[in-house]
Amino acid sequence: MIYLLIAYRATNLTDLARKMGRSRQSLYNKIKRNTLKKEEMIKIANIMGARYISCFMFPDGIVIGDNIKKKKGGAVTAREKK
Repeated sequence: MIYLLIAYRATNLTDLARKMGRSRQSLYNKIKRNTLKKEEMIKIANIMGARYISCFMFPDGIVIGDNIKKKKGGAVTAREKK
């Protein structure tokens, strides 16, 4: 998922790591091991000009997650933080 984000933003892992204040190798290892914390994902999203949304979606339409609201018609979006 991170590599898709990097490709979409036409950047690279080295630049992202620099903006996060860490080495390319340490960021690569976190991605490879799938050990990025939620706070790190939010930071990556902010750097890339996106929002990170994590939630659980059930077949009956219930959505549980941080900053999530369900729109009429079933669409799920993140609430803007004020």
